[in-house]
Amino acid sequence: MKKLIWFTTITILFLVFIAPAFLALGIKMIPGENQPGYDPAQRLSIYQTRNVTQQFTSQDANLSAIGTSIRNPNLKNKKDIILTLFNENMEIIRTTTINGQNVEDGNFIKFVFEIVPNSENKTYFISLSSPDAGPEEMIEVFYSHNMPGWIEQYTYDQEVQPGGLPIVLYFKPVSKFAVIKDIYSNWFSRLLHLNSQKTS
Repeated sequence: MKKLIWFTTITILFLVFIAPAFLALGIKMIPGENQPGYDPAQRLSIYQTRNVTQQFTSQDANLSAIGTSIRNPNLKNKKDIILTLFNENMEIIRTTTINGQNVEDGNFIKFVFEIVPNSENKTYFISLSSPDAGPEEMIEVFYSHNMPGWIEQYTYDQEVQPGGLPIVLYFKPVSKFAVIKDIYSNWFSRLLHLNSQKTS
């Protein structure tokens, strides 16, 4: 019986304290924040020359991917969907392409590109387009005028509006140690928060 208790205790301690460190070693990128909320009824159509441009400020260094939710109605779009990243001078610095046949309707899609090392607190623009798609093959992206401050404004159909797409920025960790440190820091802060709620 004692052996079973010891085994159970050691297993729990391993899962709580050691396993996260091993899992952290496989993490290649981490999100800056959770995806902002949006109204599913508010959408912008993308096809042919109709695209959307989003201005944002990077939250950290080593920007390596950008994700957002994309509709592909009836899975008709099987053309290239292109994300182009511009610096504040509107110079192209990264381009990445996925095929519409890999985009299920309403999926969160991550566009991965070569790391942008010194991206912290810098202004960037992204353009989403699908130039080979016809009107019947359009994709749709969601938008909201009520977005966090770092999602600044978007341009669609030559009109500039506040807010924009519910994007998530991803960053390559500075080091594996930094990832492990963040995991344990978040874990302990949540634990302390729960304890404070119990005592109050």
